[in-house]
Amino acid sequence: MQVTTRPATEEDLGPATRIVQDAYNDVRVRHGLPASIALGPPLFQAFSLTEPTSSLWVAEAEGALRGFAFSWMRQRFWFLAQLFVRPGEQSQGIGQGLMARTLHHARENGAENLALITMAYNTTSTALYIRNGLYPREPLLRLVAPARVVAERLGAAGLEVAPIEPWPASRDWLSGIDEEVLGFHRGSHHAFLLGGIAARAFRIEQAGRPVGYAYVSPTGHIGPLAVAPGTDTAEALKAVLRGALEIGSEQISMIVAGRADGTLAAAFALGFRIDEPFVLLSSRPFGTWSCYQPSNPGFM
Repeated sequence: MQVTTRPATEEDLGPATRIVQDAYNDVRVRHGLPASIALGPPLFQAFSLTEPTSSLWVAEAEGALRGFAFSWMRQRFWFLAQLFVRPGEQSQGIGQGLMARTLHHARENGAENLALITMAYNTTSTALYIRNGLYPREPLLRLVAPARVVAERLGAAGLEVAPIEPWPASRDWLSGIDEEVLGFHRGSHHAFLLGGIAARAFRIEQAGRPVGYAYVSPTGHIGPLAVAPGTDTAEALKAVLRGALEIGSEQISMIVAGRADGTLAAAFALGFRIDEPFVLLSSRPFGTWSCYQPSNPGFM
């Protein structure tokens, strides 16, 4: 089978999303988990397709897509959002070929750090990334809880939340928090979320001053969430949860880093349990992960 790689087009995004869903669920089933991942329309991929700092590639053979890779960059930071090969067609060099394309894009754009998030139980992919110079740095846990249980246990919060101002009025303080927590700003990502993707966008406040932000999806998933170092992360989470419960979703979920002691302790006291383990890999350490909760492995 002759496999070729080429830049993805808008018409490729639907079939590519199906590859991501099928491959993700295949890995879950092979590790004893239910095939429960249902991806929505490729809104973030379509948004990124128009950005010159993003790179989207497909692997194709015999008129059908066999794999998909998608990366984005902010300043000198490069992130591999997705790299998936159709089930049954792994171990044929397709994944490494796509990886080479995205890494070439990183080098062309002067990336100083490379990173990604993958399932912690996906040892085959983790080995591929290690061979390409990305190493495990941080355990991440996807947590879930019934909304009614959280509501019953949630008391008063020491911080407040308010709606984030429409973009670009909020650019300066959002960029300041991202620089402090992650080491780079991601303005266009905030513009994307504030353009109607998130059901709620919260400015976390202490004495009327912004100390963080959080987005909540229509399904009750929290993330990304960031708070300035020195902020009480448990109180920030409680404030965001009060707002998230207003959406009316039956379940609340989020991804929390292993070193976020305060957040994890608060979450488990509120009834959260571990749903799925992930791991952050990067070419060098970055970020204050006790202060940041990613949205998902693709958006970070």
